[in-house]
Amino acid sequence: MTESATTFKKLPEYPEWVMALPRVHTDFPGAEGRLMSSPNGQLVFWLFATGGSVPQHKHGPQLGFVVSGSVLLQRSGCSDLYRSGESFSIADGEPHGAEIEPGTLVMEVFSESDRHREWTP
Repeated sequence: MTESATTFKKLPEYPEWVMALPRVHTDFPGAEGRLMSSPNGQLVFWLFATGGSVPQHKHGPQLGFVVSGSVLLQRSGCSDLYRSGESFSIADGEPHGAEIEPGTLVMEVFSESDRHREWTP
């Protein structure tokens, strides 16, 4: 393998087409999200420009992928740090929260088709 094949390059920001998606309504401090939704689930492109804090909560199952930056995920009395290129899975109904460093981009897939809703001004 060449060095370029083994090196993960960080995406500093989402492309314009992602930022043109509907904005997510969220109460999580520091979070901005863009939503893709279908009857089968949702994909949210999260941006934490100044960092963020997600308080303990629970919902249906979810998958997450850290595009850039890092997420300190708290669940089951443990804290795990996920960095660029790493992924995590959260079980149905599992309580969890997170601390997110500034500049972090995270993509999350939710099994629920109504987990998040569009923000309306």
